Amino acid sequence: MRFHRLIALCLPLLTACASPTLPPDLAKESLGLPDTFRASGTEMAEIRWWRSFNDPQMDRLVLLALQDSPDLQATLWRLQQSAAAARGARAGFWPRLTGRLENTEQRRADGDFDFEGSENEGNTWSGRLAASYEVDLWGRVRAGSKAAEADYLAQEQNLQTAALSLAAEVSIAWLELREQWGQRDLLAQQLEINRQTLQVLEMRFGRGVSAAADVLQQRQLVQQSEQELQQAEADIETLKVQLAALLGISVQRLEPLVQTAPGMPSMPALPDTGVPGRLLLRRPDVQQAQRELLADYYSAEQAWADRLPVISLSAVASGGGPAISDIVDDWLLTLTAAVEGVIFDGGQLAAAQEQADAALQERWALYRGTVIQALSEVEQALIREQAVLDRLRHLRERERLADMIVERQRRNYARGTVDFLNVLTATNSQQSLARQILTAQRELLENRVTLYRALSGGLPWEDLPAAEPVELELYRTGELDA
Repeated sequence: MRFHRLIALCLPLLTACASPTLPPDLAKESLGLPDTFRASGTEMAEIRWWRSFNDPQMDRLVLLALQDSPDLQATLWRLQQSAAAARGARAGFWPRLTGRLENTEQRRADGDFDFEGSENEGNTWSGRLAASYEVDLWGRVRAGSKAAEADYLAQEQNLQTAALSLAAEVSIAWLELREQWGQRDLLAQQLEINRQTLQVLEMRFGRGVSAAADVLQQRQLVQQSEQELQQAEADIETLKVQLAALLGISVQRLEPLVQTAPGMPSMPALPDTGVPGRLLLRRPDVQQAQRELLADYYSAEQAWADRLPVISLSAVASGGGPAISDIVDDWLLTLTAAVEGVIFDGGQLAAAQEQADAALQERWALYRGTVIQALSEVEQALIREQAVLDRLRHLRERERLADMIVERQRRNYARGTVDFLNVLTATNSQQSLARQILTAQRELLENRVTLYRALSGGLPWEDLPAAEPVELELYRTGELDA
């Protein structure tokens, strides 16, 4: 009866505390989702989307990065921490059982404080077994467990998001490396042509046909080509270092894994972009934001329950005596039911609930921002792809015209009707256009990587690293110093 009277006294506290409310429903009107994207293909994108480029080296590098990247492994271990925290939060559903066994010996010392020869005044054994359990009447433990579980699920999607970002970064770095290989070969060809032209001009100058200014201008173009070729070589080495860092290996280990592949891979067909609403159901970052929103909701629910009294049950069995068997023969069982609540705390718990509610509203705003960003990434990639395609079309037409101009200017110069500066200008423009086309081809493929990344629903779990702990004690003993 006393227990029921205590509950009745707590009823005013229950009505004074309001439970948190859910954020608005995740409806189409709330998020402002469009019906379709501005463009769509018919090809279904592969789960391992980088294989759409039909580049075995890219496939090998991406898979290696997914397995060995230190950053991705760090994200995996954060997931393991979250899993452990979720298991720990579920422990509140079970009683807590503790035990204690104690032996006490008393001796009386003589005047010289000689304990070895002292008289034994008594020897006692005592034991204690205690169990406690919180009755989760208001759902505080349940809310905390659900919040931890939602956080774990969010970390799962965070790992997927990190894996997709890593795969995109490796793919883009590889495409940039292939472009620079192509630029190097193109610059080497242009340098050879410029040197041959310089030799012809020097011969014409020796016969008094060409002017000294023509020779000097061509030498300047040769110097420019040599400088650009050296820069391309430096860019290749820099990209190798960047790629090795993404893979988590040294440049020396990277060298056997890559072979020179000048030019760019073929452009895959435009994938089916699908319906924006379905995109949100599969994108890892959107799913992560959803689960973080859910975790904050349950945290707000837990903060509400923290203001209510805690109902606990406990049982303690204890016993003791001169012999250890007395613990079992003579024991005392104590059963307790208690209700404990805060009567006045200066508004600390109320402020904590308000803080949790504000955090929940912040998470809802962040979720909406994630959704908008997801849709924006797809739309931007589609716009950029069309823009680069248009630019490529203009560049190729300009290159065709530049070839015709160079041919005509060389013919007119041989006839003496134009200055060599006209030939030089036309040649420089022709060579620049060839390099711009190669860069635009890389940008087109790089943008397709971005589109695949924006449409992806995550990678197969078998492609991601496994949780294999490293024996860190080796670092402490110095065995890995070498």
